[in-house]
Amino acid sequence: MDTASPRRARGAPTAQTARRRAARSSYACGEDTRRRILETAITLFAQLGFQGASTRAIAHRARVSLPALQYYFGGKDGLHRACIEYVTEDVRARLEPQIEQTRAQLQAGSLARADLLALLRCLLEPLLEELATDRPESWALFFARAQTEHNEAFSAMHQRIGGRLITLITEIVTRLLGPGQSAVEAQIRAAAILGQATLVRRSRPLLLKTLGWPDFAGQRLSELKGVLWRSIEASLGGP
Repeated sequence: MDTASPRRARGAPTAQTARRRAARSSYACGEDTRRRILETAITLFAQLGFQGASTRAIAHRARVSLPALQYYFGGKDGLHRACIEYVTEDVRARLEPQIEQTRAQLQAGSLARADLLALLRCLLEPLLEELATDRPESWALFFARAQTEHNEAFSAMHQRIGGRLITLITEIVTRLLGPGQSAVEAQIRAAAILGQATLVRRSRPLLLKTLGWPDFAGQRLSELKGVLWRSIEASLGGP
C-alpha cells in the first residue's frame, strides 16, 4: 500500500499562497472600510461640525463598530485629521507642480506684464480644473464648515493650499499694480481672485443648473475657464 503523502493537485494553492491571498483580501477590505469611515465622517463633520459629529454616530452610519473606528483612527481628533488629508491631498498633488514652477519663475527676475498675466493664468487653471470636477458636495461643505469654525481643518488647508496660492498671487498682483500700491491692496485683490476661483466649487450645482450643462468637461470647461479668466484679467486693469 502506498503510504506517501498525496501529491498536491495541479493548480491548487499552497498554504503559503493561501495565506498571502487572505492577507491581500484582508488589506483590501480594510482599505474599503477605512475609506467608508472617512467619507461618512466628512459628511457628518460638514453637516454638524467637529463638536456636533460624534464618533458613535459616524461609526453607526458607516456600518462599523466603534472599536473598528478607533482601530483605524484612534478617536475623533485622529479621524478629523485623516479627513483633512483625504480631501486636500488630491488638490495639493494637482497644484504642486504649477506652484513650484510659478515660484521659480518669480524668483528668476523681472517679468513683463504679459508674462505676469500668463503666469497667473497658468497658476489658476489647475485649481479651476480641480474645483470644477465632480466631487461629493460634502467636500465643499467640509471646506466651508472649516472656514466658519476656524478649526484645525482650516489651518491645515490654508497651510497646504490656500496660503501658498495667496502668497504667489499676491506677488504677481504686486508686480502688476506697480509701485505706489499698498501691500494690503495687493493682498485683498489676491484674496478676491482666489475667491472667484473657489466660487466654482461652492456654486457648481447652481452654475450647471443655470447653464443647462451636465458637467464641466471638454469645451464646457474651456469656456468656464475663459470667462473667469477674462473677469480676473479685467479686475487687474492696465493696457
